Amino acid sequence: MSSTEIVRNFSSILDSITKHEKDKIAVMRKNKLEAIILSVEEYERIYELLELFEHIQIYKAVEQRKGTPLNEYIDLDRLLAEQGIDLDEI
Repeated sequence: MSSTEIVRNFSSILDSITKHEKDKIAVMRKNKLEAIILSVEEYERIYELLELFEHIQIYKAVEQRKGTPLNEYIDLDRLLAEQGIDLDEI
């Protein structure tokens, strides 16, 4: 939908989203996709999926690093010193 149509029909468009008549509406401006209108429930579902994905990525990184031999670990104090950072600055 064009942004002009959205402005003219905002109330009915919002109703169609909240009543689940439409899942989402793409907003176009100057023939370019600018935004997506979706319900709060759909937004929250997508946000939860994103958080789950981030947790999975962290888990994978932790599992991968578990295989690192102890002699390859980098001491935090050494790392901060190499970067010229004082622990109190963090």
